[in-house]
Amino acid sequence: MKSSLLSFFTALRKIDFSKWSILFVLAFVIIYAIEFGFYKRQDRVIASDVIHYYAYLPAAVIYKDLSLDFVYEDPGHFSKMFWPVKAPNGKHAFMVTMGMSILYAPAFFLTHAIVSISGGDTSGFSEPYRLGLVIMGWVYLFLALLMLRKVLLRYFSKNATALSLIMVVIGTNLFHYATAETTMSHQYSFFLFSAFLLLTIQWHEKPRLSKAILLGFVGALITLVRPSNVLIGLIFVFWETGSFSGIAEKLRIFRKHYRSVILIVISAIIVWIPQFVYWKVYTGSWFFLGYGDNGASFFFDNPQIINNLFSYRKGWLVYTPLMVFAFVGITVLWKQKRGIAVPIVIYTLFNVYLVSSWWSWWYGGGFGMRAYVETYAIYALGFAAFVDWVLKSKLLVKIPILLLVFALVGFSYFQTRQYYWGAIHYVGMTKEAYWHQFLKLKPYGDYYKKLTIPDMDKARKGIYVFEPVE
Repeated sequence: MKSSLLSFFTALRKIDFSKWSILFVLAFVIIYAIEFGFYKRQDRVIASDVIHYYAYLPAAVIYKDLSLDFVYEDPGHFSKMFWPVKAPNGKHAFMVTMGMSILYAPAFFLTHAIVSISGGDTSGFSEPYRLGLVIMGWVYLFLALLMLRKVLLRYFSKNATALSLIMVVIGTNLFHYATAETTMSHQYSFFLFSAFLLLTIQWHEKPRLSKAILLGFVGALITLVRPSNVLIGLIFVFWETGSFSGIAEKLRIFRKHYRSVILIVISAIIVWIPQFVYWKVYTGSWFFLGYGDNGASFFFDNPQIINNLFSYRKGWLVYTPLMVFAFVGITVLWKQKRGIAVPIVIYTLFNVYLVSSWWSWWYGGGFGMRAYVETYAIYALGFAAFVDWVLKSKLLVKIPILLLVFALVGFSYFQTRQYYWGAIHYVGMTKEAYWHQFLKLKPYGDYYKKLTIPDMDKARKGIYVFEPVE
């Protein structure tokens, strides 16, 4: 009996759970998404912000008109598919940059080819296109997890890596954006952040020109999806900079490999050229702020940091409480691997300030504080450092903390289900509504009377007023 148990535990130790965790996460995501069949619904997948993100592709390939004039020739038909904005020159243009359309492109072109050959609906918005985009999102998630695993295994054990990957996806609101809102930008940006992090590490290990080109390409694509994510560059600039002397050393490295640094900049500019050309041709300007018509802006003199992090409406740590462990892990990194901790801390400070300064600090509809979802690729290092520390701790410390971790992963999953059923409102949550629905899967009682909705017109002016739901 003892021999059999010994053999079992010996075999168990040889299993690489970091590989199996990726398959587990991916299977969990796909099964959940198929169960609810979001891609089958016309009001999902290509909806809300995705209508803006996706519009470049059908307009260019199917309707062959990037001026969007065709929309106004038959507004009754196209008004739900395309939402152009007016440029200063009087012409119409896409509100957002083309980054997401680039990421959607492989799925779009493959689906369009299949549907065209089979004689199906080639409008660009039928179910095959929606399913193609959903599957593409899962491919990006799979690639992101592969790259993150590669990053984490450089510094942490396989078991710490495995648990961290599960925490990053299932234990955060990334799970929602990998299942219910797969085509929103966050899962795709999570992939790009993972790639940028891996390339940053590889470049610092060996500053090859090929890595420089890829860094410029990925970094530019990150900003082409969401310009404010330009702050990801801080991770590259301060990587392995753990002190003031480290800053001087980093400057020396940049001078020594100046060709590589120049290549990063040039490749980034090349990625942006199609966008600049589009803006110049169709808006008359080399730069066009599509959100301008909505009066949207940042209020840097009035950042809503406390609300952004802790409010019941959308607070990051309220709806993703597991993130606290990532921050604890960063303190562990600060003691053990300061060259990793410093860039994460610098990035976090600047990013939280920027995200909290946006006029809509709750970031519209969605589950939790969605503006941070892509950053989980970076905070995976914090999760792994925390888990690694826990696994090396005494049993009396290890067991209760791991139980708490699993409980919070389960709680995050439960909150995702609450959001699906409406027990967590997409924008109207209050303290009263949250505790009224705490651990209740579906809305009940006078829940809706406890919700409040923001006054959007006043919010665009930096004045935050919330009215009861009528």
